[in-house]
Amino acid sequence: MISRKKSMFVPGLHVLPAVLTTLLLFLFTLKTHAQMETAYKLANEMVRERLMKEGSDNIQILDDLKKNDVIVVNGTYDHIALVLQSLRIPFAAIEHNQLLEAKLEPHQTIFVNCASSFSPEAARKLATFVSEGGQLITTDWALENVIEVAFPNTIAYNNKPTADEVVRIEAIDRQDSVISGFLDEKADPVWWLEGSSYPIEVLDKENVKVLIRSQELGEKYGAEPVVVRFAHGKGLVYHMISHFYLQRTETRDKKQAAPAAAYFKDKGAGAENVAKAEASDVTYGEIQSANTSADFVSRIIIKQKKKVKD
Repeated sequence: MISRKKSMFVPGLHVLPAVLTTLLLFLFTLKTHAQMETAYKLANEMVRERLMKEGSDNIQILDDLKKNDVIVVNGTYDHIALVLQSLRIPFAAIEHNQLLEAKLEPHQTIFVNCASSFSPEAARKLATFVSEGGQLITTDWALENVIEVAFPNTIAYNNKPTADEVVRIEAIDRQDSVISGFLDEKADPVWWLEGSSYPIEVLDKENVKVLIRSQELGEKYGAEPVVVRFAHGKGLVYHMISHFYLQRTETRDKKQAAPAAAYFKDKGAGAENVAKAEASDVTYGEIQSANTSADFVSRIIIKQKKKVKD
């Protein structure tokens, strides 16, 4: 397994003493982390506003969530818990080996963070959970140590790890409500590939639906899928390359370097939320990344609760 320790480049650092370089990198990381934390909090306000316009029952579902409705399986990388906290969504966090003793129920949504290791027995228990109606969302390295173990011959890692970069993406299956946040973007939506992300090879082309793809990703690493979905028994599995929680973003054009308020206006946000964005120093690109992620997470949880209710 390739290490994901970042070698983030900051201009001029190569001529500084090692201790000072380390300190500046640490401060730079803190600043970018704080920036993305603010972006996710702003995104939550906009997502809730949009969901309310679509139906007050959406907000009621989110507000009525109990801790055991959403389970987060901790991993080595990714931090979906930080996204859920920003969205004020309650959840229970467990380790992968605790899954063996956990009581899993069909009404639940389980997020599995990108992990460098995972119990095969726990992976197979997740397959049973999904077959009985549960919803499973996995990211990046879980493709190899969860999906390939629990759901063989569906999707697989193509053994061409990515670099640490950003690629443009497009939504191609517009029937699934969970990708609504990607459908009306005024600037090209982008996806951050963490160093050594795992490209997704679709093996079962009949049952696996590609929701979001990237031509750039395909050209560079041989596989276009970014987010995929497939059914297993009564439940659904979603898998995505890279992570839900992004520690930073990259500006691809002038529009993404604009203030966050411009993005809120493009999305038709109300005056109150536009004002909140104007009071921040978050950029268009940062809020775009945070919003699409926050929207996806909120909608996928709502979708499962509505399915169980029906």
